[in-house]
Amino acid sequence: MVQRHQRTTGIANRDHVAIEQNTIVDDNLLPSAEELEKLKQVDPSIVPWIMQRAEKEQDTRLQFNRDQMRLAYKESGMTHCALWFAFVLAIVVLFLSSLFIYLGKELAGTIFGGVGILILIQSFLKFGRK
Repeated sequence: MVQRHQRTTGIANRDHVAIEQNTIVDDNLLPSAEELEKLKQVDPSIVPWIMQRAEKEQDTRLQFNRDQMRLAYKESGMTHCALWFAFVLAIVVLFLSSLFIYLGKELAGTIFGGVGILILIQSFLKFGRK
């Protein structure tokens, strides 16, 4: 793997010096043609072996990316399900609170509704931080 570094410096203000460092990484799976030619002189069967290894490495990287995307989609689906559940729960809490108030239990309905909504808001805030 060839790795090149490039560093540039410059003055941003009179008092501050900004340093910018860029690292360019070439992660080619195969060695350069010159290196392959040298390796072929040492062992003629090594080039096909390197090609097979590079192909397996590429397949492994692609499978890893597919697995990561599958996990991301699964997590996204769970997130939507949890949000819908919280929405339905909020509607149920508001319905029960209004039912208590309608039946003449204003204090119980107000406390139930207020505490229920506060708990739901707190769970949404905790959910957003994760």
